[in-house]
Amino acid sequence: MRPDQAASWYRRMSAVYALGTWTLLGSLFFFGRKPSKPSGGELDPKDASISEITEPPKGFYVETIVTYKEDFVPVTDRILNYWKSWTGGPGPES
Repeated sequence: MRPDQAASWYRRMSAVYALGTWTLLGSLFFFGRKPSKPSGGELDPKDASISEITEPPKGFYVETIVTYKEDFVPVTDRILNYWKSWTGGPGPES
């Protein structure tokens, strides 16, 4: 890479980095603010009902059923086996 190309690449990457940094800081400032309280010190009825719920309702549950195919190989195992085939490690146990 020629020095002038390296310098222009460096300036472009610096601009991208600066844009990302300012975007991150701006979003932290924007979303990090706490909502202002009402002037009368009164709470909204909606806010009061949300703050009173401390635990889920009785009888509330979630059921998850996972069904695998007969010869299913998880994606993580596939990636690991592929990686081992390139690095010379032991391949899949067949």
